[in-house]
Amino acid sequence: MGTSTISKAAFSVIISLLLIATLRAQAAPQSSASAGGPLWKITCPGVANVPMTADPEQSIPLQVVATLKCGEEVTVLDNSEGYTVRIQNANAQTGYVAAMYLKKIPASNRPRRAKTAPLANGVSRWEEGGLGCDQFMNDGRLVESLTVNGLTVQVSLHDTGWKLRANIAIVNEGSSSISIDPSHFILDEIGAHGRPLFYQDPEQLAKNVTHQVLWTESTAGPANIHSQSSSASVVTATNVDYKSSFSPTVSAPNYLVQHQSAEDDAVRRQGKQTLVNTAQQIRALALKPATVEPSGKISGAVWFERSKNPEQLMLRIPIDNQMLEFPLSFKQLRHNRDLLDAGLM
Repeated sequence: MGTSTISKAAFSVIISLLLIATLRAQAAPQSSASAGGPLWKITCPGVANVPMTADPEQSIPLQVVATLKCGEEVTVLDNSEGYTVRIQNANAQTGYVAAMYLKKIPASNRPRRAKTAPLANGVSRWEEGGLGCDQFMNDGRLVESLTVNGLTVQVSLHDTGWKLRANIAIVNEGSSSISIDPSHFILDEIGAHGRPLFYQDPEQLAKNVTHQVLWTESTAGPANIHSQSSSASVVTATNVDYKSSFSPTVSAPNYLVQHQSAEDDAVRRQGKQTLVNTAQQIRALALKPATVEPSGKISGAVWFERSKNPEQLMLRIPIDNQMLEFPLSFKQLRHNRDLLDAGLM
């Protein structure tokens, strides 16, 4: 074979390699670090979840940085490795995943919602002004909203004078179903003499019903609780700081409005009904154990034991392997009411 023939063959190989590289570059994820938000999501063809590793080769044994859920949104940082792509997840962790597990989210399909809140050791806590954290008024009642990895939970806490009642909405915008069980929700009174306030079975409440179970005396406001880590440990009074101002910062929809409307209707009709009808309303309004499918939502009321003078509280809602925490306070509202009664406001 002549030199000319070899040169032509080599040239053809080079052209073919360049063409393959160009096609791969067009099909593979590009860097979106400058896009200001996640443009890609994790897909799980035939697997339950996807490992994110510290090394681009993903050598065995895997150096796993995080385990990513199906549908989780991520930001692509670099795509120069070929087989793997360097990404950042919602918890600001960086690592590598195989390119086959990434799918671009078209701009027209990306939902408008709050940025996800950080998740540390499986725990995410609502914080005023924090990422994924909203607060807004719903018919005169303060609602705290927390969004974590496609899961949004909104709560408002009410003191009926007999029991504490939490109105809760849960929205699943992820790609996997989630399970909830209100009997596992935790409400802790915080402070030197704090104690757990136990979940109240709505069936038992219905059997021992009074009108007061629906009537609201006051609504809890935000409590800004600072701690060294977002753990599920008991928070003491020394790291509780209350804010007297309220400035709504809303990017999440109001998912509680439908439940609140049904509850308000029940309260309006309460004086004209018997206790039997009120018991039926409790059963109808109560949040029940359920599986929430992707794009599904559920809302309802959850009752807890009431302490003598509840002020500083932490509502903890476990959903699958995550714990969402909501610090709430009646203290500032009672203080303002005392000032009003004294003519100082």
